Amino acid sequence: MNKNLLVLFTVFLISLSGCVEPYQTADQADPFQPVMTAKVTEHASGTNVSTSVPVITSDLLIDRIAENMTWFHERKWNTLYQADDLDCSRMSTYFWDYIRRNFKVAPKIIISYERQHAWLALKVSDVGNSTDYRRWTIKGNDYYFVEATIPKVVAEDSQKFLINDREYTSAEFYNTAIYVFDTPQEANDFHAQNSEIGGWNQEFRLKKDDLDKIARLLGS
Repeated sequence: MNKNLLVLFTVFLISLSGCVEPYQTADQADPFQPVMTAKVTEHASGTNVSTSVPVITSDLLIDRIAENMTWFHERKWNTLYQADDLDCSRMSTYFWDYIRRNFKVAPKIIISYERQHAWLALKVSDVGNSTDYRRWTIKGNDYYFVEATIPKVVAEDSQKFLINDREYTSAEFYNTAIYVFDTPQEANDFHAQNSEIGGWNQEFRLKKDDLDKIARLLGS
């Protein structure tokens, strides 16, 4: 098996879990036509995570958050990923709390049953106006998306995702029907009641073993 086939085969295996590592291909633009539903209310989170913030160079909050995501990526955060364990839902829960505590802005939790994936959204008006990242409109407000499994603020790029034998650009992958929640607890409760929508087993709650794995990685 040559190197390219091995990469594609590995990506395909990961894609079966619904949370996918992208691989590089030629860039393809695609117009955005989202389908959104949302119910947002305020709840307290039981998550308690503390992580030192790396040195930041930009004054724009979204750039500072993006630099943080790069820092986590460089620490090989994606190696922590485990399907139906420390996966996209729990990683999104971690970064929801991390961003809220360190940057004093409230991310949204996003669930897509079509993609069998979860990620975060940040309101543009809360974190700064930048043309470096792609935007999505939810109920009249512009948002940036934050991917938690391969930490980054989503931008136009040449990365692609492979889901059920179909390739998606970053723009195409996140362009899907979604549910939006204020907190991991809301997402967890909704998913517990509606998991039959996609037969997708996710939990938006970090466990001690998750936090221990994260501490070992970031402390190394």
